[in-house]
Amino acid sequence: MTFKTIVFTVLLSLLTCSSFAAEVERAGKITGRWITRQYGPMMGAQVLLFDAAKGPAPSSNKHLRIPDAGAAVDREGKFSVELPAGKYYLVMRKRVNPDSAGPPEEGDPQYYARLKNGLPKAFVVKAGRTTNIGTIAVAAPFKKEKPTSTEGLTGIEGTVLDESSGLVAGVRVLAYDSPGMMGRPLYASDKTGADGKYHIAVTRQGTYYLKVRTHYGGGKPVNGEFMGSYGKSGQPGAVNVENGKIVKGIDIEVSKFSARGNPE
Repeated sequence: MTFKTIVFTVLLSLLTCSSFAAEVERAGKITGRWITRQYGPMMGAQVLLFDAAKGPAPSSNKHLRIPDAGAAVDREGKFSVELPAGKYYLVMRKRVNPDSAGPPEEGDPQYYARLKNGLPKAFVVKAGRTTNIGTIAVAAPFKKEKPTSTEGLTGIEGTVLDESSGLVAGVRVLAYDSPGMMGRPLYASDKTGADGKYHIAVTRQGTYYLKVRTHYGGGKPVNGEFMGSYGKSGQPGAVNVENGKIVKGIDIEVSKFSARGNPE
């Protein structure tokens, strides 16, 4: 397991601990194994859990929902995640590039728990009980699908620029539901390309606040990392999104973080 994979897993664990500390007495577990016919034990793969009460099932090609909890698969293909009682969608993903984190990349073997009719499957976790999902023996490589039309989609689009109005590539835009923009974001964009453009697909209308980071996992800024947020005069700007519409032209200016804690 590489350093970035370990960091990603630790961040998920910290998010889980901080979010669920007050609900320890109501916690249960989801356990299982991911051992596929093609790859064998999926050591180092990410097990991602999404609270069904907080939003729809995850869909890499429609919206990038941030997981509510997670763990890593061990060398024997086993995993165990402790989390509050409730219903959860489950996704598992193994990285082709072990240094990557965040959204899936082309070819990453993954598994989305689904019912026989193809609809997302939600696992029930009961307080003090263990839900064992058994052994998952399949994985399918991720393939990015480009929508043929944006009609009916809900989201936010814009461009990330530096202070000299240069286009910024390789950063992500994170969407929060509060102006403080702390903790776990609700959604995230893919990395911006050479044109600096981003798109965040959201699952429902509402008011969102946007932050830009180079590193998907967040945490302490590093020297030279691009950072910024949408708004004017240092104040967070609200982006109001309606169902079935894409809010366009939400451009965000960023600067590089310095080790002294000030933009370069």
